[in-house]
Amino acid sequence: MLRAQASRLEHSHALDSALILPGLPSLEHVLVDVTGRQHAVLRGNGTSLQLLIDGPEIAVQRVAITFLVQGFGAIRETCEHLATLRRIISTATPRSALPRWTAATRKLHAALVALDGRAAGATHRDVALVLYGFDYVKRNWESGLKSRMRHHLQRGLKLSRGGYRKFLR
Repeated sequence: MLRAQASRLEHSHALDSALILPGLPSLEHVLVDVTGRQHAVLRGNGTSLQLLIDGPEIAVQRVAITFLVQGFGAIRETCEHLATLRRIISTATPRSALPRWTAATRKLHAALVALDGRAAGATHRDVALVLYGFDYVKRNWESGLKSRMRHHLQRGLKLSRGGYRKFLR
């Protein structure tokens, strides 16, 4: 939870420091507890964060938000929360959120490409060119790549004949 203090915006404040929280697309909801503190939940880009905000109602007026650090011991945690907030309000998805290719997913990909290539009338070499590129195929075709392509196609055929059910479990 990231603590913050809201304050009414004075006319002397710059407009770019103003924040209308309900205008943020990442705002999921705002709850007010019995003490009047506001709990704003922000969600976006695969993560979420709760802001605990003291001060005037953030849902009805422009406010300036000041993020609080509760002592030296909380600096690291506050920095992590600020990084999460930055990720949430960022329009771009962070690179680390993208799925990574594993050995199993690479084999599955090659099997499905080989199967699609066969259905389209491509040769094993044509499919290898799509998967690995011209230089790699030229260097490795006779030293095992040809048999690997046959194996990819066999795996693809096995998947298409019902083997995908085992894969999904």
